[in-house]
Amino acid sequence: MALLLLGSLVQAAQRANTFDEALEKAGDDGVIAYCYGPDWNARSVKLLQTFWKSPAAEEAAGNAVMVAVPFYERDDAKGADEAAAIRGNMPAPPFSVCPTVMFFDKTGRKYAHFQGADYLGADDECTEGVQNIRKYVQALRRQQELLAQAEGQVGLEKAKLLIEVGNLPIEKPENFMEQLELADPTDKLGGIRRHKFNALQFMYRQLDTPDGFLKPDFEADYAQMKKDCFAIVEDEAYDPRDRQAVLNLYIGQSRREAIQANQLKGFIKKVNKIDPNTDYGRLSPTLVNLWGNIKHKQTSEERKAAREAKRAKDKEKKAKKRDQRRAADTIEIE
Repeated sequence: MALLLLGSLVQAAQRANTFDEALEKAGDDGVIAYCYGPDWNARSVKLLQTFWKSPAAEEAAGNAVMVAVPFYERDDAKGADEAAAIRGNMPAPPFSVCPTVMFFDKTGRKYAHFQGADYLGADDECTEGVQNIRKYVQALRRQQELLAQAEGQVGLEKAKLLIEVGNLPIEKPENFMEQLELADPTDKLGGIRRHKFNALQFMYRQLDTPDGFLKPDFEADYAQMKKDCFAIVEDEAYDPRDRQAVLNLYIGQSRREAIQANQLKGFIKKVNKIDPNTDYGRLSPTLVNLWGNIKHKQTSEERKAAREAKRAKDKEKKAKKRDQRRAADTIEIE
C-alpha cells in the first residue's frame, strides 16, 4: 500500500519547450500539446495561463510531457519563425482550429484531440478540458494495459481484449483490424463489423452520393433503406452511436415519406432507448416535440408524379415555341 501511495505522489507532468524535446522526454503517458494562435485567437492565448499552466491541468496530465505550441495565421508575423522551431515535426491541429489539445503516445502517434469551447468549456479554467485530459490519458493507459494482455492470448480471448481496445475513446493502434481479424476470422463476437463500420459512408451509399450532395432527381428506395438500416439498428454488436446515426437517417427519410406521426415518434424514442447518454439520445425528446405532429407531405411517389407532369408540361411548351419559330421563318411563295 505504501508503495502504491508513493507512486501516486511522484506522478507529475513534465514541461518541454518544443514538441521534439517533449517526445524525447516522453514515457508511457506520452505528450500533450496545447495549440494556440498568438496573432489571431486571443482567447487561446489567455487560456495559456488560466488553463494550460494550471495545477489542475498538470494533475490531469499524469506523467505526460506538456508543451504549448503556437500556430500563427501569418508566416511573416513576429514570432512565426520561433513557432516553427517549437512545432518541429508535430502535425497541425485538425482544421487549424485553436485552441486545440492534442495527444501523442511516446512514439509520436496522435491518439486523440479535442478543441474549442465545446470540449474545453466556456470558463477560463476550462473545467471540462481538464476532465477530458484526464479521460484521454487514462484511456491511453488502459489501451496499453489491454494490448499487453492481448499479446499473451489467442483466438476469441484475444478478440475480446481487442474489441475493448477499439471501444476506448481514442484512436485505435496500428494494425488493430488485422489483429482482430486474425483472432476472430468469422466475426463471431461482432467486433470486425463494429469497428469497420463507417456511418457517414453508409449514409452516402443509401443516398447514392460520393460527397453528400444529392443528385437532382434522386429518390430513395424507402423499402430497401428500411431493410439496410434496421440490419444495423437491431444488431447490438455495432456501436450505439452508429446504430443511432443509421436510425436517424431512416427517421429523416420517413418524415419525407410522410409516415404517421405515432410511427415517427416510435422511431425517435428508439434512438433514446439505444443510449440516452449520447448526443443523439439527449436530442431525441426534443425531436419528438418538433417532428411528432407532422402534417401530410408528398410521398416519394407523389413527388415523382409531380416531376414527371412538370417535365411533360415543359416539353409541350418547348414544342409549341419551336413550331411558332418555324411558322415565323416560313416564306410563302406566290
